[in-house]
Amino acid sequence: MKSKTIIRTLLLAFVVVSAAALISQELRRHPEAHPGAADPALAPSASAGPIGEAPLPAPAHQVVAYYFHGRARCPTCLKIEAYAQEAIQSGFAEELKSGTLTWQVVNVEEPGNQHFVQDYRLYTKSVILSDRHQGREVRWKNLDEIWVLITVKADFQKYIQDEVRAYLVEDL
Repeated sequence: MKSKTIIRTLLLAFVVVSAAALISQELRRHPEAHPGAADPALAPSASAGPIGEAPLPAPAHQVVAYYFHGRARCPTCLKIEAYAQEAIQSGFAEELKSGTLTWQVVNVEEPGNQHFVQDYRLYTKSVILSDRHQGREVRWKNLDEIWVLITVKADFQKYIQDEVRAYLVEDL
């Protein structure tokens, strides 16, 4: 019994010290050093109007499609990102151009992005839809069927497009 208590105590101490080290490391980092990993080719430009004109205002209703990942990326995770991006680009060119829909790839392990783990209760790589009205998020959804559908590209992409379409047309 005594050896179990010692091992339990050592493991608990290890966890506490590891957590403290991680927190300390994050507090020393500057979030502004690396703001995220959004794909600029798919995000609307702040100056989307003709040269010399004022930037276009953000749409009153906008959907943000995120792909969240960490540093470790397996072939399946990379395939999820590629299939989702292709589904969005091929199905929503006009919405991407107008800024009604944006696609963002975010590494949650980069400084300043850790809040997404709590915000969206992330536990693995995920595609999240965020519905925004007047700049405020009103709802979001984790497209968790991506892990089941990844083996059939057409089914995966139809799922992504159907979910995005539902968020674009539904007015709360």
